[in-house]
Amino acid sequence: MAKQTNKLTASTVKNLAYDPNSKNKYADGGGLYLLIHEKGSKYWRLDYRRPISQKRNTLALGTLDNISLKEARLKRNEAKRKLANGIDPAEERNNHRNELKTKLENTFEKFSSEWLKLRELEGKVDRETIRKLNRDILPFIGKKPVTDLTVVQLERDVTNSLVERGALESARRVKSIMGMVLKLPFKKRLITYNPAYDITLPKPIKGHHNAVVNETELKGMLQKIWRYHTDNPRVRIRTELALKLSAYIYQRPNEIRELLWEHVDFENHRLCFSASKTHQDHIVPLSRQAFDILNQLKDMRTTSKFVFPSVKTPNESMSSDTVRQALNKIGYQGKHTAHGFRATARTILGEELEYRIDIIEHQLAHTVRDPNGTAYNRTKFLRRRRELMQLWADYLDTLRQGGDVSVFKPEDENNIIAFTLGTKAS
Repeated sequence: MAKQTNKLTASTVKNLAYDPNSKNKYADGGGLYLLIHEKGSKYWRLDYRRPISQKRNTLALGTLDNISLKEARLKRNEAKRKLANGIDPAEERNNHRNELKTKLENTFEKFSSEWLKLRELEGKVDRETIRKLNRDILPFIGKKPVTDLTVVQLERDVTNSLVERGALESARRVKSIMGMVLKLPFKKRLITYNPAYDITLPKPIKGHHNAVVNETELKGMLQKIWRYHTDNPRVRIRTELALKLSAYIYQRPNEIRELLWEHVDFENHRLCFSASKTHQDHIVPLSRQAFDILNQLKDMRTTSKFVFPSVKTPNESMSSDTVRQALNKIGYQGKHTAHGFRATARTILGEELEYRIDIIEHQLAHTVRDPNGTAYNRTKFLRRRRELMQLWADYLDTLRQGGDVSVFKPEDENNIIAFTLGTKAS
């Protein structure tokens, strides 16, 4: 004869109270019972035998406050079905809890830290990577379990905002960082694919003015420019100086190669000429480095009116092909042009150093209208532009020499994590 089940009623379990002379276990059948503690709390329990060992075990189903008699019976019946299929409900629950705990612990932030420690062992300096993690990635997905991350989420929460503000190089770098971090959980088989690899970003516009806008690549290019004459003794030193000046002042190529000595104001440390595209008077404040180059060129001055005279005749300026061929010679054919120095400065000053765009645009001699419709003014922001040009020159030198360029960048005040690798990250 089958054992009776559903012995209890809703009103019975509600009215039951702790009895010091009783075991305070009230069976409903099928192993289900209500256990009453001394303080009056009522708990649902299910006794059963484990499928393999046949040892007795008890499964906690919850309290009467949260689980009604009807719900407790449903849980009992579900547990019985699992037991019939050889599944231990307590073991299954523990496995699920462990999986959930592991999932919640395996956040993107955790693997970011592990990844940086690995890179530290490899001797890699990651101040800029840490800065991008702190500013552009971790505030948005740092606490997310890596198992929950999707392509859509990474685009929505991370890269889309960078693309919308025109920081395409930053978006590409951030995508790369996320991809490298997520390699760790992928190798550990915590995730089955790396969603960062499928992030879609706008392709750079192809044109005649290719430019290096990545800090690592820029560092390498600057080092090659500064060794240009040493590595190629037969070339003119003026060509190297033209490359250096182009990097420092980022004006249009023809404005540099056709620069006249009358445009150089040594007393006030600036250049004054008519911008070739807008035909407006333009002032270029000179950094100490740019001023030194012009003094060096002054010592080499001939009868030519041009700062960079042609090798063939002093009556003409340096050929437009000279800088292009020099860039090709050091390995940047199709990667960077003479005009590309402008894009380099515009991108890095705006995205990495976060300088005010309107001031950068003025220094590029672009037509910038204020809210009142006032067009470009050659003297506007002149003090700030002087600061900008010195900042840029110091940044280029520090980058080229392998120094810490993070000192030129704004500090992040609201980071959710601050990694420390040897010295304090800034």
